[in-house]
Amino acid sequence: MVKQTPTLRPRPAGTTTPAALRARSLSAAVLPLLAGPPREGVGLGLGYVDFGGYVLALTRPGRPRMPNGVECELEVRTGERCRIGHGRLATDGVEVLPGPVWDPVPGVVFRPRLEIEERFQPDVERLAGRGEGLTPSGDDLLCGYVAGLTLFHGRAEEATALAEAAAARTTHLSATLLRHAARGELPEPAHALLERGDPGPLRRFGHSSGRCLLIGLAAAAAGPAATVTAGGEAAR
Repeated sequence: MVKQTPTLRPRPAGTTTPAALRARSLSAAVLPLLAGPPREGVGLGLGYVDFGGYVLALTRPGRPRMPNGVECELEVRTGERCRIGHGRLATDGVEVLPGPVWDPVPGVVFRPRLEIEERFQPDVERLAGRGEGLTPSGDDLLCGYVAGLTLFHGRAEEATALAEAAAARTTHLSATLLRHAARGELPEPAHALLERGDPGPLRRFGHSSGRCLLIGLAAAAAGPAATVTAGGEAAR
């Protein structure tokens, strides 16, 4: 299905026109935020902008696309103000216009496997916000697990409840990704695994995020099953 890009609305008379960039692509999940009423955000650094608890990812062209992402060349410094809405993403000097829409929900052809002996009981208190990394490894594992509940078993309501419980205990970035994952929306490297059976891009994704996502997906695919630590390793 072809997604409609947001309609641009005219600026008030006398407004200075910033330099315009066209997004290389943007996640379909970001369209409501982009097309909605204007919202103010602040740069977190490393390509992330926090819009009142929803963290948008600005990915450089050619880098792995994100479910909360816009693929573009815009750079937002830490603490820099940013605006989104009415079909535009803008700083004081640059604005990004909509580009091709990317669907962050993979088509599942392959399911990952994990050799496990015990059922995985997702302990939010032990996992949410725990572990190393920009997104803590416990959060990454939960992202894979809740995505698997939705994608493999159609248990979206259970996935959403787990994601919301974890979101209340972690960072805005992890909370954003958990909510996307509960809807089956995943980073591009996970698509290579689920659509083509290639785990390589996911294993190389981030410092440990991809490996923990892989474990969470495999645990969900298995039953759900396995006992998993906040460090992202399957307990034996």
